[in-house]
Amino acid sequence: MKRAFMLLALFVFIILLFYALCLRFPEPFFKHYIAHENILLYSDRPIPREALAILKDVRQRLAKSEIYDSGRKYRVFICNRPARFAFFANFKHRAGGINYELFNGNTFLRGANIRHNRLIGPSGNEVPGERTLAYFIAHEIMHSVTAAHTNIFNYYRLPRWIKEGYADYIARERFDFRKNLAKFIDGSREMDPQKSGLYLKHHLFVAYLLDIKKIGTERLLKDECPAEAITSELARLSCP
Repeated sequence: MKRAFMLLALFVFIILLFYALCLRFPEPFFKHYIAHENILLYSDRPIPREALAILKDVRQRLAKSEIYDSGRKYRVFICNRPARFAFFANFKHRAGGINYELFNGNTFLRGANIRHNRLIGPSGNEVPGERTLAYFIAHEIMHSVTAAHTNIFNYYRLPRWIKEGYADYIARERFDFRKNLAKFIDGSREMDPQKSGLYLKHHLFVAYLLDIKKIGTERLLKDECPAEAITSELARLSCP
């Protein structure tokens, strides 16, 4: 019995080690590759020339962040086969993308229509609206940027509204603060991340701290402003 248990434990260890190596070094699964400066894009299908313009757009969005490290390489892997994305995303296989801060900061995205600058959602349709493929790439890379800046232990202690809100703040091209504040006060479905899958509420909190209160990114990432206090301040801000 003891020997059987040891063999089982060894088998599980080997499987976990293999999976960790796949997350850390996934390049063999993605034979197509293109790069712009320090942003590297891999795919399991040929990459059209439109990808270069997308990477340039991503680079411009990331440059808005004062903590962005232009000297570090950021790797993004597009999984056009659903089974491949499920393998790399595991229990987050319904998400648009996932970033592994612990595994070289690698980002894995669902399939994409690169020519249209669109991610393919779980439904099989292109994700509409302002969330382009460039948005998803920039959003996931910002998780890696933030984790590297704060160190991985502090990063995991940050509340979700800061991690997702700051990534959305940098990755989204446009954000109407007053319009989204009104939606937040009215209890719009868009402002519920659980129901909508959007990070507009988190973005609103971050935009309030950075653009209205001017606290700066460093203080934001120190988590000195409780979400409850921000909610109260936004309610007062909305009053005429």
